[in-house]
Amino acid sequence: MTIHVEDRSPQEVTTQVFIAGLFEGEKPSEGGLGRLDASLANRIERAIASGDFAGKKNQVLELYGGTADGPRFMMIVGLGKRETIVAEHVRRCFGTAGRRVRNARLNEITVLPPVTGFDVDTQKQHIIAALEGTALATYRYVRRSMDLDRYPMLKGLHVIGDGNVDKKVLNAAAKYASITIDAVTYARDLVTTPAGDLYPEDYGKIAKELAGGTIKVEVLDQKKLKALKMGALLAVGQGSTHPPVLIHLTYEPKRTSTKTKTFAIVGKGVTFDSGGLDIKSAGGMRDMKVDMGGSATVMGVFKALDRLQPKCRVHGFIPAVENMTDGAAYHPGDVLTAYNKKTIEIDNTDAEGRLALADALAYAVDKFKPDAMVDLATLTGAVVIGLGHWVTGAMSNNDDLYNLLFEAGEATGERIWRLPMYSDYRQQIKSEIADLKNTGGRPAGTITAGKFLEEFVGDTPWTHLDIAGTATDGPYSYTPHKELGTGVAVRLLLEALQRWA
Repeated sequence: MTIHVEDRSPQEVTTQVFIAGLFEGEKPSEGGLGRLDASLANRIERAIASGDFAGKKNQVLELYGGTADGPRFMMIVGLGKRETIVAEHVRRCFGTAGRRVRNARLNEITVLPPVTGFDVDTQKQHIIAALEGTALATYRYVRRSMDLDRYPMLKGLHVIGDGNVDKKVLNAAAKYASITIDAVTYARDLVTTPAGDLYPEDYGKIAKELAGGTIKVEVLDQKKLKALKMGALLAVGQGSTHPPVLIHLTYEPKRTSTKTKTFAIVGKGVTFDSGGLDIKSAGGMRDMKVDMGGSATVMGVFKALDRLQPKCRVHGFIPAVENMTDGAAYHPGDVLTAYNKKTIEIDNTDAEGRLALADALAYAVDKFKPDAMVDLATLTGAVVIGLGHWVTGAMSNNDDLYNLLFEAGEATGERIWRLPMYSDYRQQIKSEIADLKNTGGRPAGTITAGKFLEEFVGDTPWTHLDIAGTATDGPYSYTPHKELGTGVAVRLLLEALQRWA
């Protein structure tokens, strides 16, 4: 998305919609809206005086434009108390206004972020947050809709500073927001794509479209997976007529040295999950096209890397596979041999994501020896029970890596929370006939899934993010609800990569 940085004052805006924030207890003149309000016969100030608008968080005052060549609508969004504002509040408040724009079927917006009275770093954070919140709240998945007038895509996004922020800061923030908005939108589209349009082989072709510049893409087909003895990934795909692939994406900085660090990101890519022979209920299967949400995050990150240019090397791995039920499907009770030669007793064929991840994790560690590694997966229903749709569950073997991700999550609003990984939990995945089994029962289901994955990372600093509750059903103003993907953790990982490098 191109974000147009303009040297205009609010009363000179000509787009369909103008959105600006106002803090609780402040007058329009204190938020850079004084001249605009004067041109509107002081309607903003009168709304405040009458008690119709107080600037409370997420409160929106809607006004019609005052002149024929100005914006059709103006939305003044409450930001709450100035002293309590953080970037995520800005993101959600502007998202509230953005969602109203979406529902009004408008597609050209000018944003005035809250910059007056803040230092340069805070100004940049607020500009990025205001643009992200506004744009991401307007998201629609329209690939299959013939009525495009009913679902207009955001055509133009403009940002002004009204003389209260340095132009270089405004440009830098707009550039970064453009990258993150495009990356998240790309990930959302992948999650929302029907499973019949995204078989594993299709996923490989889509990934290859990202190749170019600093990005390389390799797709390991079934023949190569067999040669590599990826018995866990191959077993998951046995029941499908569409064989699995392992997608390997590489970002190489333009300048490298012996000190260049390597980060690996692995995303679960189950393009559809029927549950296998331990078949899901009809209701439980309905939205299983989203079971590749972790891989969509990997794709979103790589969509951004060539433009963002972090200083570290990044490898992305997507085990793309379909878990189906036919005469060739793997069985409960089978014993598989993974890439790292560990044997796995199949306790439940619906715990397939961790099997696909196991081979990808072990392969990444063995062949590329990353300095740090993160995996993402819509892995367990238990994490939704524990944390709902507000926070992603995290399990880690390294405090520094977890803290990096936690701080990046706080900065981006994509929050994570650490669950314990005591060795006691390992008892639940012990097997009598193999090295381990693929489930540990209902108690601590999210943690035992993490303990299973830990068996395949060796000593590599690693964090597992269970996004089953956050990949869809986004609870924020700028995240889609129901079966639309949220693109969760794309912004978190991009932030973390910049801090880590």
